[in-house]
Amino acid sequence: MKLNECQRMLDELNTEMDQLLYAISHDLRSPLRAIDGFSQAVVEDYGDKLDDTGRDYLSRVQNGGKKINAYIDALLLMSRETRGDLRPECVNLSNMVGEINEFLVAKYENHTPKTIVTKNISTTMDRRLAYIMLIRLLDNAWKFTVGRDKPLIEFGTMEQNGKPTCFVRDNGTGFDMQYARGRLFGAFQRMHSKDEFEGLGTGLAAAKRIVSRHGGEIWAESEPNKGTTIFFRMATG
Repeated sequence: MKLNECQRMLDELNTEMDQLLYAISHDLRSPLRAIDGFSQAVVEDYGDKLDDTGRDYLSRVQNGGKKINAYIDALLLMSRETRGDLRPECVNLSNMVGEINEFLVAKYENHTPKTIVTKNISTTMDRRLAYIMLIRLLDNAWKFTVGRDKPLIEFGTMEQNGKPTCFVRDNGTGFDMQYARGRLFGAFQRMHSKDEFEGLGTGLAAAKRIVSRHGGEIWAESEPNKGTTIFFRMATG
């Protein structure tokens, strides 16, 4: 099967998944609003009649509803970010990484990792999606190096099996690959607890979807307390 045909089938599948996602999210919003509304009514009208245990149960119900809403919002955002017609062009990823790092400096005010960016790394892909992919990967690298001694983040390229391969590498907290295989790039799949790091676990899922739309590959290598490297390459190099 030719690459263009595979890409067409993938785009059709993504469109069907997006339509299903919007239908499901629409159907879920109504009962969630009811849960939130009636929970708030109980707090206002009967809060003084509840003991500490009752108030705790009610708080858990409300927080559960907010969490589901957050998951729905994250899925819809990922869908909006990664859909649309592809407009491939030669993109200087190195320049884009530099711009994103400047943005992340402001986001992580008290975190200043050393950043190394190899110059003039380019590939052929949709410019908008390239930016979304890189900001997802780099934001993870910044987040998981918070609190590390001499944090380091690197963007570079190398040859693997004769193919140019880009990578985003950090010396952050890392994770055990044994528990990541088959789930690392899935939506809401987290390698660390929510108490350790914020986020819903959609960054790598969005990056994979973008790379897959370009007929490319993405994979990871990591080790606890020694950092993570995310590799990717487009079909066109």
